Amino acid sequence: MTRMTFRQRTARSFQGLSILVSMSIIMNLVASPARATAPEVLGGHEGWLDRMGGGIRELAMGNTGTANEEANPAAYWNPALLPFNRETAVGVGADMRSLDRNGGFAGIQGRVAANLGAGLALLNRGDYNVKAYDEDEKPIGTARPQALGTYLGLGLKTSRSNSFGAAVQWYSANMDLGGGTGDINVIGIFTLGWYKRWTPDLKTALVIRNLGIGPDLNASFDQTTLTGQDALGFDHTATDFFPKTLVAAVFYSHMLWTRNFDLAGELMDFQLKPDLYSLDANFHEQDFRLGVDCHYTEALSLRAGYDRGNLSAGLGYTLPWGKRRIQFDYAVLIEKGWLTVNPLAVGLRFTL
Repeated sequence: MTRMTFRQRTARSFQGLSILVSMSIIMNLVASPARATAPEVLGGHEGWLDRMGGGIRELAMGNTGTANEEANPAAYWNPALLPFNRETAVGVGADMRSLDRNGGFAGIQGRVAANLGAGLALLNRGDYNVKAYDEDEKPIGTARPQALGTYLGLGLKTSRSNSFGAAVQWYSANMDLGGGTGDINVIGIFTLGWYKRWTPDLKTALVIRNLGIGPDLNASFDQTTLTGQDALGFDHTATDFFPKTLVAAVFYSHMLWTRNFDLAGELMDFQLKPDLYSLDANFHEQDFRLGVDCHYTEALSLRAGYDRGNLSAGLGYTLPWGKRRIQFDYAVLIEKGWLTVNPLAVGLRFTL
């Protein structure tokens, strides 16, 4: 009997996981809402930092970074992309949005062995001018809530065209309300990813985010909802969870009108119930993302995207930097219903 190598055993395990995830997506698409339940609302659940994405180029393309080998930070988008980085790549960016919202990212990634890649990513979102009031509705100052996600990822190539990856996340949210009310601090949120090159032009990926440790693999956390100022003098806490997120992505390159186009699409499923898997469609929400990148010239790229109701556009420009290159990214985001237009998003990417 032939013994399998470590790489073959790893590939077999991850392939089995990929099949299970694919089956769960198909099962959810054909599931029927249960009569006794009402549909859940995604916006009422934690995980907004994860859903807003990271990276300025990715933002301009509708936040479609799951199957893009140049995605940065890949530790967030899909850790299985990491071993396809031939050089050490660094990316930073920031955006300022209406309603006093701010955000940013930083990432570094590259190969650490012939078939192994590693990456570190930081994502930040928050507000810098939120009026705070006490229980009597009297102003008590300005709060600056901030959320920070730190992702450490590893990706393993099992062949020239196939890879798997995993990332662990540390999530910290400070609501700036005093007494720890609303704050979250949790380590041990996991992302698993798969990436496949079918041809030089066609790539696919599958990612499952917000997994935890436990029998139902829930990324749960405790949150202080009331400080000890009542008659009993005890703090009140509640337990909540990050919705498991399944992403199936495709990335296709094509020559059109003498120019190269990159087309990206992603299907997403959010499970809004803390079960291993819920068969009730009322506890799932599906949506999609689309993106296009036109390589107009060797230095200039023009981009546009759609992300779950939001529209985006932008550009990228590459400048020589010694023997290397530095790339400037810009994006404008038009949020749902054209209620807000956010033109202040810039980023830089370069290799070491």
